[in-house]
Amino acid sequence: MRILKLAFLLLLIISCKQKKQEIEPEVKTEKQESESITEQEQMEIKMDSIYEIYKKGKVENYDWDLAFEKAKNYQKVSETYSDKKLIPKDFLEFSQRFISDPDFQKTHIDFETLIAVIGACEETYILKENNWVHFDWEFLNEIGIDEEWNNTFNFSKNIFYAEYELKEVGTITMLGFEKINGKWNLTLYIGNDC
Repeated sequence: MRILKLAFLLLLIISCKQKKQEIEPEVKTEKQESESITEQEQMEIKMDSIYEIYKKGKVENYDWDLAFEKAKNYQKVSETYSDKKLIPKDFLEFSQRFISDPDFQKTHIDFETLIAVIGACEETYILKENNWVHFDWEFLNEIGIDEEWNNTFNFSKNIFYAEYELKEVGTITMLGFEKINGKWNLTLYIGNDC
């Protein structure tokens, strides 16, 4: 009888171990599934969290990925152009006033979504509403391609993006504008002063 009880107990222990072993792979699979967030989702989460930190002004070493990601999205709205004749008329009119009128400029910058950074060799400056300085650079006049410069733009009904590249150095400036509530606003300003 004692041997029978021991055999039954041994059988019970073995069966529990088998069930436990069968369950373990399922637990690992669930864990693996929860860890297997797609790369795209991870990048979106990273970009969102970086932008939240950026908006709070808590970024000491600016994460350039955020700026370049926004620029890349603006580039996707159309093919790249260098012929100034193709610049939309409403944007041309807007840009003239944006350049010449400091008050108009400041009211046509969407500081809620703006990403504005200046890279100066060993330092990066983040521009916000409290430290914005009017710029009167006639950026549309510089559009075009020659021996030294490759200055292009992309545009859609609601986006205008311009990139200024010194051929031997690389990209110097990127500007992005969005039409928000029917009005053009600056939403991206990247400058490389190094």
